[in-house]
Amino acid sequence: MRCLDATGTKSALWPSESSVASQEAGVTDRAVGPGRSRPAAAIVGALQAAGTRVLFGIPGGGPNLDVVGAAHRAGLRFVLAHGETAAVIMAATYADLAGAPGAVVVTRGPGLASAINGIAHAALDRLPVVVIADTVPPPDRHRISHQRLDQDALARPVAKAMLRLGGGEPERSADLAVRLASDRPPGPVVVNVDPLDGHRAGTEPEPGEREPAAAAAAGNDLAPLARALGAARRLTVLLGAGTIAHAGAVRAALAGSNIPVLHTYRSRGIMPDRSAEAAGLITGGTMEWPLLSEADLIVGLGVDPVELIPAAWDYTATALLVTEYPVGSGGYFTGGTELVAPLPAAIEVLAVRAGQAGRGWPAEAGRTARQAVSGRLLEAATAAPGSLSPQDVVAAAREVAPAELVATVDSGAHMLAVMPLWPVDEPGRLLISSGLATMGFAVPAAIGAAIARPGRPVIAFTGDGGLGMALMELETAVRLRLKIVVIVFNDAELSLIKIKQLPDGQGGGEATGYTRTSFAAVATAMGAAAACAASQEQLAKALTAALEREGPTLIDAHVDPAGYPAILDLTRGERGRVRDDRYATEAG
Repeated sequence: MRCLDATGTKSALWPSESSVASQEAGVTDRAVGPGRSRPAAAIVGALQAAGTRVLFGIPGGGPNLDVVGAAHRAGLRFVLAHGETAAVIMAATYADLAGAPGAVVVTRGPGLASAINGIAHAALDRLPVVVIADTVPPPDRHRISHQRLDQDALARPVAKAMLRLGGGEPERSADLAVRLASDRPPGPVVVNVDPLDGHRAGTEPEPGEREPAAAAAAGNDLAPLARALGAARRLTVLLGAGTIAHAGAVRAALAGSNIPVLHTYRSRGIMPDRSAEAAGLITGGTMEWPLLSEADLIVGLGVDPVELIPAAWDYTATALLVTEYPVGSGGYFTGGTELVAPLPAAIEVLAVRAGQAGRGWPAEAGRTARQAVSGRLLEAATAAPGSLSPQDVVAAAREVAPAELVATVDSGAHMLAVMPLWPVDEPGRLLISSGLATMGFAVPAAIGAAIARPGRPVIAFTGDGGLGMALMELETAVRLRLKIVVIVFNDAELSLIKIKQLPDGQGGGEATGYTRTSFAAVATAMGAAAACAASQEQLAKALTAALEREGPTLIDAHVDPAGYPAILDLTRGERGRVRDDRYATEAG
């Protein structure tokens, strides 16, 4: 997966179609027009035309304040964050749910440097974000080194494209930046603003410069899919983030088919969890093993390998992966074949043959598989008196939370309990940093979700480590009076990393242990409501009260981490490889 960057060199993050315009604009005559306001108005106008209604970030003076001012004059909202990475995560989540590019304003030097992790998250989750940074003006570069970095070199490894927005043709450059962010595959575009720098707009590479694989999209050959479906008796379908836009068609094709359907983290809810076909998660771990080991055909729709953990693929069934642009899925799914074709066409082929392709499965094989995983996880729950198991936290919250609620989930051991045990019936109701799997995601993502879906309650599930990385964003939620409930799994440890420590300790407790912190007290000090919970009853009561009040609430859940090794083994270890005898005899 490669693209042309600003200097024509290759970047490893992006599939070949993204080579369109990772070219920095060249410099022409010095701008002599209306001055600093024109580039700012141009980028705001381009974002507004694309449907963006909110900008996030931390201004630092200079041209980025011009952008904030232009946004205000245009009627766009500006949300002040405490950290640039958090601001990019807010913007990426806004883009994910609002269907318009996210936008972030940062200052030069430390501002852009601090945003890099958020930009990487947007890159690997394929989310359109425009990051607007100012720069040291060219006339001053011979004498100013303060805060001057090579910002192109800094962001190029994670950004889809780098562009410079100056006084020459800023409208064209701004339109290009916004379009590039949204073009498939979507991703983050960094715009370095220098209103004193006249330049021409960025240009796309010539057709002959495109990667050969990109041209394969024109073939649209789905005959191998049709043939394989015609011979299949135990088809299992994998749904990835690429199918979110086609959720209605997928449901129409598969509802009532008895074909088990596994979702990646990002695609959860395409097939409602209440449906008989929804079989749970495909993560690259082992909890999906009972189904996939018995399948005779595995068809992936819109699955990007970045959505899965880097584990071995050891299933013997034929795997056909349909994507709308090359993603290299055939390399991840050992022996698999990647078909580059429009997903609606592939879904139509599937719909025609779905009635036969699942006839070898027992009735409701998908629901059976999902319930088996949930049952094993719940049976493994364990906690000392006066504390909660991770499963207890999820069960108590799900009992109280309304179905339309949006949940955001941080990376860490707790996600292994939340993701399979939190049912959803629509896409966009369970969000996690999938490709980058960064900690510090849940709270800023909850803010972005609450702004993108106003009036809808949001729960952020986070560990104490992840919350520490985004703690001050609680003040952002307080200031904006957002109806967000932060549930922190407080066990004073990096629990997932502790499990991975070898027997010799690899640093012992000092490498993974924190001092027990009262996050409820911290939240109260910031002006949020707060409660502590050491039982399911206390947690349910606190969440019920939180959902009835305006503004944010933090629930400090005292969690016993002793059960995490069993959860990890059930989802990614040998205990996940449990053969289900119910699949041993073919039906019909």
